[in-house]
Amino acid sequence: MKSNIIQSQQGKINIVLQHDVQKQDHKNENLKMIDHLLKDFIGLEEVKAMIKEIYAIKMMNEKRKMYHLSINDHSMHMIFRGNPGTGKTTIARKLAEICVELQLLEKGHFIEAQRADVVGEYIGQTAIKTKQLVERARGGILFIDEAYALARGGEKDFGKEAIDTIVKHIVLISM
Repeated sequence: MKSNIIQSQQGKINIVLQHDVQKQDHKNENLKMIDHLLKDFIGLEEVKAMIKEIYAIKMMNEKRKMYHLSINDHSMHMIFRGNPGTGKTTIARKLAEICVELQLLEKGHFIEAQRADVVGEYIGQTAIKTKQLVERARGGILFIDEAYALARGGEKDFGKEAIDTIVKHIVLISM
């Protein structure tokens, strides 16, 4: 293996490692696998590029571990938006499958939730329901279908509490 040491303008040292092409084949196969699993989805170039970027970060972190360098954490939180029937749920399920294949998640399970799964009927119930759902999803994917419905309620609605609880736990998971 060859390495080049390059000093950047900010004074940081970058080490560029160059491996034999044969050792890179399994990584290229994983990138091809991503393309294959997403081939039926027309467009979505941003999603396709994003999952490849997440995989590249994973591979880079593995290399950094080998050389006892610090690891760059990367949030995989995503928001899918679009009109009803555009395939948001379908692509989320497919991404869960890809994340399992690439070993990007600890467990890789997929939990699909609705407003009723996180919003309680009584004071204090929403935070508990939401926290339990987030904990169940840890290590996998939590997909909240039609999440915008959490913000639609009036003043006495507990949707905002659910949003606050989700955001609080997402931040904790990301740290």
